[in-house]
Amino acid sequence: MAGTQTPNGDDIIASINVTPLVDIMLVLLIIFMLVSTFMLKEAIEVELPHAATGKEVNKRTVSIIVTKEGDYFVGDRAVTGLAGLRDRMTEEKQDNAELQVIISADRQVMHGAVVEVIDLIRRLEIYNFAINVEYQAETP
Repeated sequence: MAGTQTPNGDDIIASINVTPLVDIMLVLLIIFMLVSTFMLKEAIEVELPHAATGKEVNKRTVSIIVTKEGDYFVGDRAVTGLAGLRDRMTEEKQDNAELQVIISADRQVMHGAVVEVIDLIRRLEIYNFAINVEYQAETP
């Protein structure tokens, strides 16, 4: 009989125990949170230099990445040398006259290579550009 007492005085449990279900859901939530952080990483890793000044850019941008091996990428597409970079940026400029460019260069890239990219961008009459750095608070 449901709801009656047993001879030793314990009540019969007539409901579902949801504690294991809650435990499983919390474990799944933690797994999804961990996996989602790996999905947000960029495909091309560069170690950015640090700077205490600058501001965040909110316009639609095209990113140019210069790796320490000397490879150039526009977004996630590789281009061959400065000529390939010029051709790709010319296409981007034709698609969007108000183009903004962010240059991300590994800290081991020579200064001259970054200047060549800046010069190429300016020759294409793209004057809205920035150099991507990691923010580091000033030390006294």
